[in-house]
Amino acid sequence: MASRYAQEGGQLLQQGQPAEAVKSFQKGLSIDPKDVDCLMGLVRTHLSTGAAKDAEGAVTRLLQVQPDNTEAQAHLAMLKAQAGDAVALVTLKALAAAPTAGYFERFNLGTLLAERGDLEGAKAAFEAAQVVAPHSAYPHFELGRIAMQRKDTAAAAAHFQQAAALAPTEALPHLLLSRAHAANGAIGQAIAAATRALEHAQGRTRVAVLQDLLRLYLQANSQDAARRTILELRELEPTQVRYIHLHGLACMLAGELAEAKALFGEALQRAPNQWDILHSLAQAHEALGERAEARKQLEAAVAAAPQEPGPTNDLVRLLMGDQDHARARVLLERVLEANPQDALTHLNLARATQPFDRAEATRHARQAQSLGADVAVKDEAARLLSELGG
Repeated sequence: MASRYAQEGGQLLQQGQPAEAVKSFQKGLSIDPKDVDCLMGLVRTHLSTGAAKDAEGAVTRLLQVQPDNTEAQAHLAMLKAQAGDAVALVTLKALAAAPTAGYFERFNLGTLLAERGDLEGAKAAFEAAQVVAPHSAYPHFELGRIAMQRKDTAAAAAHFQQAAALAPTEALPHLLLSRAHAANGAIGQAIAAATRALEHAQGRTRVAVLQDLLRLYLQANSQDAARRTILELRELEPTQVRYIHLHGLACMLAGELAEAKALFGEALQRAPNQWDILHSLAQAHEALGERAEARKQLEAAVAAAPQEPGPTNDLVRLLMGDQDHARARVLLERVLEANPQDALTHLNLARATQPFDRAEATRHARQAQSLGADVAVKDEAARLLSELGG
């Protein structure tokens, strides 16, 4: 039976308090230096916080007390293999392949193989760990991560769903489930999963969840929710330029143009010449009817990021309104060289080329029509082709 201090330490570790868990395990060891449960608790705690040297020290002590402890052997083999010991990897594979291999022998092998890019081997090891620990969330969590790396977002969502069900009070499975749903285009489900993650997230994880939620709310055009989220982010990190910029975008979404313009100006003061902020400020000016200011900011954005499609295409729209097709062509060709699959750039180059070379304009209009995921771009390309007789 585990000692009182081993039990307390295990509970503290489960509650996300590794520093307090270490104190409890060490207190138990001060009473009985050979307390195997406290030593194993120390090993697991140090591994969970990435303290490799401390973990190796604790596992070495544990093996002196109990040399045949296969979990301890697996932890030591993994630590040595991570430090570059080739023999340790062989040892870990042998431990994991034994008929009596337990969860940690198999899970540690999966972790090591995943770190080394052997996704097939890691997948097999985590699936083997799942067999001996069907109620553990961690194999599902790691299998989900492997599926994401393989771009199999449907399989990733299924694994993260299982991990979240098995560890409902842990934030990360819910967060990664949200990302898998978002990758599948299921924005509503992604928001629901991220909201559940937020209920349990602390520290940097909470910031990551809020960042994801903000992007999702902006995609879903959920103005009030986006506003609440960005305000919480700004409260957590008030001088973060990115959040000031995103706050401005949330205001733009809500039609609060003057406030958006002020926020973009504040962000630009903190990060001069940042092209995406210049672009957003230009859009705010244009929405307010301030065309000259919009063009000024777009010129600056294009100078700062000459190959970015967004600001160049917006500037080109103004240039063609002023009949400056020649300059528009130069800017668009530069962008297209770096972004040959950008449908809007092809469409605008077709428009800019139309007065000079109808055949070239037709070619770009066809490219815009075939590449365009945006229905508006495809429809406009079709109209232009009709005008060109193509």
